[in-house]
Amino acid sequence: MKLQISHQTNYYYGELAYRSVQYIRMTPMQMPHQIIHQWSVMLPKVATNQKDGFGNDWLTLSRNEAHNNLQMQASGIVEINTDTERLEDMAHVPYLLFTVQSPLTECSAAMRAFAAPYLKDPTHDHLKAMAADLITKMPFIKDMTHVGTTATEAFAIGAGVCQDHTHVFIGCCRDQHIPARYVSGYLYDDTENHMASHAWAEVWLDGYWYTFDVSNQLFAPSSHVYVAIGRDYLDAAPVRGVRMGGGYENLYSQVLVTRLS
Repeated sequence: MKLQISHQTNYYYGELAYRSVQYIRMTPMQMPHQIIHQWSVMLPKVATNQKDGFGNDWLTLSRNEAHNNLQMQASGIVEINTDTERLEDMAHVPYLLFTVQSPLTECSAAMRAFAAPYLKDPTHDHLKAMAADLITKMPFIKDMTHVGTTATEAFAIGAGVCQDHTHVFIGCCRDQHIPARYVSGYLYDDTENHMASHAWAEVWLDGYWYTFDVSNQLFAPSSHVYVAIGRDYLDAAPVRGVRMGGGYENLYSQVLVTRLS
């Protein structure tokens, strides 16, 4: 399936910022599941291109002049294999790395009690059942959480977005020493256009990585475009950075994913 993707992100600052450094992960990964036919990231100035420790494409944008906004536009055409059921491990990032909790995925006693019936025997079917129960306990509701909300906090709130579902699911798995990783990317959905990039979990079972998209109850990446992987949101966020000045910021982000063939 060939997809046209447009990802626009604009930050507007209440005051002038005098210096900023942004780390941008908005370029799809090169992998057997997907072919990148064309891709570009338009930025206010030339950025440095490199790869991070997980193999994600990473642009570093440094601005030393006064500015009151940051505008980024990523777009291109990606063809995905809709028959992909699972992924092989990456030689440079061993799966055991993803058994270690991060501050965003730490498992609470409540999370552990919730997951216990499913993780006594962590089969693929049992993990799918856990994902189904999780979306019931934590329905998708915007503006209840933010990018710094931990799995423990989101589970206690009882609602969240894809990032929160992913953190909770990952945290429950890692608590039982089951490798689980965070994936950011894009989702094709013929009923709506997502206003932001998407996130889902993958779990290492029987020698392969399997998809657990809790928010959409999808368990194969047949509609997913991979951009970055990591331990949690902070490793795979589309944009992270620091700045001097700028005051309060407003963010506008929109993702459009349309099918070409």
